[in-house]
Amino acid sequence: MNKFLSTGALLLCCTAAHADPISWGFSFNGFYDSVSNSFLPDEVISGSFKGNDLDGDGLLEKEELLSLVVGELDYVACAPTSNAYYFCGATGFSFSPDSGLHFSVGSYGSDPEGWVGGGRLITTGDQHYAYEFNPGMTTERHLYWTSDTTLTMMSQAPEPHTWLMLAAGLLGLGWRARRS
Repeated sequence: MNKFLSTGALLLCCTAAHADPISWGFSFNGFYDSVSNSFLPDEVISGSFKGNDLDGDGLLEKEELLSLVVGELDYVACAPTSNAYYFCGATGFSFSPDSGLHFSVGSYGSDPEGWVGGGRLITTGDQHYAYEFNPGMTTERHLYWTSDTTLTMMSQAPEPHTWLMLAAGLLGLGWRARRS
């Protein structure tokens, strides 16, 4: 009975190490700017995301996200702060190494009178739209994806505790098998 329990505990260590969230970094490079009527090869939209493929289908979807950072803003964490004058969140997300990365995020708002505000809307494969307004001026920026826009994905290494748990579980299983 003692062997059974210790073996189960070691298997649990290995399983817990494997259950860590999927974590990736990304960078889109090169966009067409409609104002300057030119392609900007050094323009970058980058970020990271983390989630758990809960249904095991190999596709990470919006409901499975723990975080989605684009630029400096986490669109998963900011969603609960949305109210009548401010919206922040992701309206779509999917990722798999085979089908690629697709998301739609936005944050926008204004003061209660509607005099001052702004926002940002990003839909991969389409456009990045940013704007600001106040009584004195309005600014807008439209960047569009083109066939020259490139995506770079960077797999994030598991955290050190993940490797330690996996190593402890595997070493323990090897030691248990050797003693048997």
